[in-house]
Amino acid sequence: MKGGITMSDIVQIISAVGFPIVAAIGCAFFVKWQYELNARINEDMRKEHKEEVANMTKAINNNTIVLQKLIDKLEGDRNDKD
Repeated sequence: MKGGITMSDIVQIISAVGFPIVAAIGCAFFVKWQYELNARINEDMRKEHKEEVANMTKAINNNTIVLQKLIDKLEGDRNDKD
């Protein structure tokens, strides 16, 4: 045996404790595995989202600076005409 559970091990466990208990334990392990997988995926997505938000914030700040310069220039042009 290579350290894994064989089919005869599963049959022996089912005959010892019953199918519903083995099925419930199997479902619990599946739910735990699925939860851990989703947690890893969510962590990766959170990191990507954090980078995206940082880039968007930088772009918005740059646009704000440019808009402020344009407003200042337009106000300066308007004051020159008066």
